[in-house]
Amino acid sequence: MRAFERALELGADGQELDVHLSKDGHLVVIHDARVDKTTNGEGLVAEMTLEELRRVDAGKGERVPTLEDVIDTFAARCLLLIELKGEGTSVPTADMIRAKGVVDRVIVSSFDPAKIAALKAHAPEIETAVLTGRWDIDWVALAKEANADCIQFGWERHPEPHRLLTEDVFRRAEEAGLYMLLWHEERPSVIAELNKLPIYGVCGNSPELL
Repeated sequence: MRAFERALELGADGQELDVHLSKDGHLVVIHDARVDKTTNGEGLVAEMTLEELRRVDAGKGERVPTLEDVIDTFAARCLLLIELKGEGTSVPTADMIRAKGVVDRVIVSSFDPAKIAALKAHAPEIETAVLTGRWDIDWVALAKEANADCIQFGWERHPEPHRLLTEDVFRRAEEAGLYMLLWHEERPSVIAELNKLPIYGVCGNSPELL
């Protein structure tokens, strides 16, 4: 939560976050399937209750927040890009978004098209994005499989990902009715080029550069 606050201070107009499901059915915001890397605890998120997850330290006393915590604190202040990571997160995430009345404040994404398709079937009014790190696939077909509204290119492994955004890519996206997000970029010269292109947004680890 402290990092999200800092991002807003640095000028971010959105936050990207990852969602898993606890053993007792709570949606929690944490990057990995295990708590080991980002907290002082050990174990799988899916095998821990919310109470157990609340006891681990994510740094300087920071606690693992729930999706509800994040929505309550930030949805009125910025866009939330919610990535479905854990199994079984599609329907509960959609239900939480509906219950909180923030359908117009979120985009739900995933690398797993099945997760997005499941959420979209349950709540077609929620905007969705399908993620891919590959540039050698039929990404329009991937988006159709997920019934997604957006294609999110995670091309950070490519040395010049902005060069992949050709006229053909924009034409195909427009024909398919898809808007585009790019993850992620921290080079000012590249950001300046991206700002000239008709993409919805750019994600980055240094929001002050965007």
